[in-house]
Amino acid sequence: MRQKDFIKDKIMKKVLCIIMCIILLFGCAACGDANGKNQNSGSEGELKTFTPTAATRVTKFDDPNTVVICWGDSSTQGMAMPDGYTYPQHLQASIGSQYRVINAGVAEEATDAILSRANAIEFSLTNDVVFEKGEAQYSMDRYMFIATDIEFPISYMGFGNQLKISDVIIGGKPYKIEFQSGEKYDDGIYRLIRKDTSKALTIPAGTKVKFDYSSQYKKNHCNIILMGAYDSNQGAEVIIEKYRKLTATNENYIVIVPFHSTDYSKEFKEAFGDKALFMREYFMKEAHKDYGIELTRLDLACIRKGMIPGTYNYNENRGESLLNEKGNKILADQVYKKGVELGYWK
Repeated sequence: MRQKDFIKDKIMKKVLCIIMCIILLFGCAACGDANGKNQNSGSEGELKTFTPTAATRVTKFDDPNTVVICWGDSSTQGMAMPDGYTYPQHLQASIGSQYRVINAGVAEEATDAILSRANAIEFSLTNDVVFEKGEAQYSMDRYMFIATDIEFPISYMGFGNQLKISDVIIGGKPYKIEFQSGEKYDDGIYRLIRKDTSKALTIPAGTKVKFDYSSQYKKNHCNIILMGAYDSNQGAEVIIEKYRKLTATNENYIVIVPFHSTDYSKEFKEAFGDKALFMREYFMKEAHKDYGIELTRLDLACIRKGMIPGTYNYNENRGESLLNEKGNKILADQVYKKGVELGYWK
């Protein structure tokens, strides 16, 4: 009996030891959060977490129809980022319930397509749309909507972003529109849908097209603009003119100056003044200090070449046009601060 009691006692001690270790482990983790050591305070030698807060996932808005729209391509969409890590989601966490932040970024879109979705440049039909009597739907390929003077179509992925295209005005009349993807990129099909099928109808090529987002929001409080990487080889004047077309749609805006291509800081400062946000210099000179990041030798080499450090890029690739978790959080923080400075939010 003594031997059994001894074994039993030994087992109980091991179990108690394991339980105490678990309690201690969770207690330390809780203390770390309470003391702010795991937050992005910059007090540590390394930025330890960019975990999205609950506000990036579930927010009860004061008015869900009053929005801040983030326009852009894959950098805005957050390609390769897990849910909660895009810069619009981080921005939502900072803004809180004042406004609903909409991620209107679409991968692989050039700036002209982004502008057309924002109704900042005219789009029109490339071919006649013909409805037979009794026919409610008309199928067409993705090249059906083309920007005036520009041979570039709306990407089918525009149907998957948070500012979804479902209503379209053609020739001043409303239609519903749907998209069905195919096996290949160019196999996708648009379906234009009308209500009145009592008569045959032909909508001629060249008829003006406008996208209607009124069912999704009542007021666009602010536009935040980060144009496509596909335009990085164009001159400052061309890019700035495109930005101006979108800024003209709303007096409240923040222009994020392209930071992975040529340095356009001087030109953007002259064009947009305080409404321009200069991330290149901040990524190169200040971000690592503010967020407690230790730059590597490769990062320092990037800076010497006038590039943002790879530590902020997707897979830490130098020259990559996509930001990683760190980069997106830092970008969102700077957008938020700029909005406070301009009086857009508190």
